[in-house]
Amino acid sequence: MDVIDWFVPPAVRDDPRKNTRHRGIAKSLLTISVVVSLMLVGLIVARGHLLAVEYALFAAGIFTPVLGAILIRATGDITLGLVVANFGGVLIIGVWAFLTGGIISIALPGFLANLAMQSTFGNAAILLVTGVALAAALVFLYLATVMGWLPASFIAAADAPGVMLTSMLGSAGMVVLAGVVVARDRARVKAHLVKAQHAAEQSSRAKAVFLRSISHEFRAPLDAVLGLAQRIGADPEHPLSEEQQKQLGGILTAGLYLGDLLTQVLEMSRAETGELSLNIEPVLTEQVIAPCLSIIEPEAQKRGIALINECGAHAGWVVWADRIVAKQVLLSLLSNAVKFNRVGGTVTVSCQPAGTAYLRIVVADTGVGISSARKHELFEPFSRLGLEEGTIQGAGLGLVMSKRLIERMRGHIGFESIEGIGSSFWVELPLAEANPASD
Repeated sequence: MDVIDWFVPPAVRDDPRKNTRHRGIAKSLLTISVVVSLMLVGLIVARGHLLAVEYALFAAGIFTPVLGAILIRATGDITLGLVVANFGGVLIIGVWAFLTGGIISIALPGFLANLAMQSTFGNAAILLVTGVALAAALVFLYLATVMGWLPASFIAAADAPGVMLTSMLGSAGMVVLAGVVVARDRARVKAHLVKAQHAAEQSSRAKAVFLRSISHEFRAPLDAVLGLAQRIGADPEHPLSEEQQKQLGGILTAGLYLGDLLTQVLEMSRAETGELSLNIEPVLTEQVIAPCLSIIEPEAQKRGIALINECGAHAGWVVWADRIVAKQVLLSLLSNAVKFNRVGGTVTVSCQPAGTAYLRIVVADTGVGISSARKHELFEPFSRLGLEEGTIQGAGLGLVMSKRLIERMRGHIGFESIEGIGSSFWVELPLAEANPASD
């Protein structure tokens, strides 16, 4: 373990990204201490001797960044360490400036180095607080200068140019060296991210291959079971009793559901790995909506649910989409609206502009709605929201798949729901051309 590794909290050493960030901060804080030490040596060489107050200020300047690094190592809290180091730096430089000329002090360049360090590693809130503290210190030094509150400077006029040069070089050195550390560590973090992304892509591809393989292994016996069940039910020489027909129907329903589940999982996998190719072209909205309403109408009638098409003239608008995929998504929304509706309810499809670049297609139902506490689950894979009672089948993949497909077509998807009143799901697709039907 090198010196820098010691300043990394043990809890984050196994995380490459966090380990790299902590090492970078530790290096930068220790760099400040090293540069201040070099400034001390330079002043001793240039002037031959220093006052006790100067040694005290340099000692504080060397120790404060080390203290910040130690605090980060002990607590794992980067913010705490940076606050101590930066506010300590502002205080030390402020005292130095007060003793050596106030608002025109040779120590003032150190303020900028201190602020640059904070802007590199701190968050916005700490940066703003540090900026306020720095501004307050500058205002105080200005007032102390113009009001005559300053003591006589312990820097002789003849030594001022050399001390100013040392101060400027030291401040520039802090910023440059810290910048080099940051650039190198960001390159390491980027390399870690690229490696992690490559590993994730390989894992996703391996998962897709596995799912395709296992799907094939499942489908062959599943198709055999379904085929045999259908032949048994249709055998006129050995008619089944009513109870047997009911049980056979359960077998067929479960088998078809399992087949649909395999299909959805495979489509999800293909979408994740980018293997699902889309044919994006100008599509007339009506050519998507009308077929979907026709397909879902028998199921809606069976449940006593009215389908209402309120797209009107907007049905003549043209959008960019994959015609088949757009139908798949809209059919999924319509199926859910019918499935989760109440008897005698309605499902309304409407279209409206969404800004100047998109057309929004809305599917509204009069179902039970979704509670606020569970809305965040809606687009999560395998979330069986509303399916807990077991009266409605579903794998919880339809909305997840729809979201990914719509986003692949450069569109958006969302919903609004009021518990006990109903839900409105909408998709927005990019407009392909000006819409004369609306003129």
